[in-house]
Amino acid sequence: MSMKTKAPVITILGHVDHGKTTLLDYIRKTNVQGGEAGGITQHIGAYQIDFKGNKLTFIDTPGHSAFNKMRERGAEVTDLVILVVSAKDGVQPQTVESIGYIKKANVPFVVALNKMDLEGAKPDHAKAQLAEHEVIIQEYGGDVDVVEISAKTGKGVDKLLETVVLMAEILELEADDTAPLEAVVIESTKDEHKGSIARVIVQQGTLKVRQELQADCVSGRVRSLIDEKGQQLKEVKPGEPAEILGLNDVPEVGAIVRDQNADYSLEEAADEESKDEFDWADLDIEAMMGDKEKFNLVIKTDVKGTLEAVTQAIDEDTIDIVSAEVGCLTENDLELADTTNALVVVFGQRVPKKMKNLAKQMGVRVKQYDIIYHLLEDLEKKMLELVDPHYDEVETGRAEILQIFEIKNRQIAGVRVVTGEINLHDKLHLFRGEEIIADPVIATIQHGKDEVQSVKAKSEGGITFKNKRLDFQVGDEIVAYKKEDVD
Repeated sequence: MSMKTKAPVITILGHVDHGKTTLLDYIRKTNVQGGEAGGITQHIGAYQIDFKGNKLTFIDTPGHSAFNKMRERGAEVTDLVILVVSAKDGVQPQTVESIGYIKKANVPFVVALNKMDLEGAKPDHAKAQLAEHEVIIQEYGGDVDVVEISAKTGKGVDKLLETVVLMAEILELEADDTAPLEAVVIESTKDEHKGSIARVIVQQGTLKVRQELQADCVSGRVRSLIDEKGQQLKEVKPGEPAEILGLNDVPEVGAIVRDQNADYSLEEAADEESKDEFDWADLDIEAMMGDKEKFNLVIKTDVKGTLEAVTQAIDEDTIDIVSAEVGCLTENDLELADTTNALVVVFGQRVPKKMKNLAKQMGVRVKQYDIIYHLLEDLEKKMLELVDPHYDEVETGRAEILQIFEIKNRQIAGVRVVTGEINLHDKLHLFRGEEIIADPVIATIQHGKDEVQSVKAKSEGGITFKNKRLDFQVGDEIVAYKKEDVD
């Protein structure tokens, strides 16, 4: 392992019109690496400057969208954040949104109090507003630096950059340029002449020309590496940005780019393979079908031949294929599965860790296969449960709905368990009087502030359901049951 100091990666966040773009432009034009002011010919989503002998990398993308997208994918590429706040307008809605992003990411930040050149600037008022949102600056006894600047005239910008350099030194940011490559996609697009383009920042290892890369289901060989001045590069080190040409498709923002030929840790590989796949034995097909005679399936395969083989082999009388496509599993596929209450099966390719995590958050069931027979065998076993007459229902728990809450547009049933217990993966009936009105599927169980696996008799809890538009009322009962062979 060869750890070396790397350039900090900095994202600028703040409310619209508070001067984020003006600040980025000023820094870029006056501190371009090598002193080539005005030499920028490329937009590659980020640029690197040399400020008094210190390399600093700025993400030059639309701040909020890119920052949030990368965070959703688990790509913590940002080392520092500059929060830009107008000294004239103070804290605004997107300022509050930015503060939320910063706190969730737990990333160090400095406040740039901008527009100090304008008549009507009220820095003390802006600082007080920040304190109301738990951003306590050093002047008020907190630990957040604030620098008063004018991005338009440049006043105070050098002091801001000096503060960033100091913060980076305290963080002691290091990376191993000999480790297996890891780079984060910060922008991606397709160009009519260049083909697929991925704009990345390297986190570990070294990105090189002719290297064979993989980013989720996108792959390719590096044909060209380009910096922000449009110059060709042979290699890119940690903390540095570059534009990659040569991939066979456009990777998603936040995707991790890796070297196809490198050995990554066994622990990571095991985590990728094992995380969040459902167990067919625990799957309640009846609940997923609801009132329909078939249950839904979303299929993704690596090649067209496999797709045709899978779709031709599936029993159309019991299974409805709502989508069958070649390509990588995407957020759109998961959203479709969530909307249609479908299972997702993936053939001949690994499901990216980030997609597994997203599927888990959405409550979508995803399973990976390499052999068609194994899927058909699993499906056949579940379908036999629907037609086998030798099963009976045994009640394992009963709960009464006492209250209904709504948080973030999602209804929560406040329940008290009367008998037995209610478990997260139980089969359920929803009773209104003596009538079964639905077969809900539990998404989460809450006891106090904690998510739990079960609630036992005489205890209370909050239950959310995966079912769309589930009609439950105070006084309804939730009954958990299991099927037992009466023979």
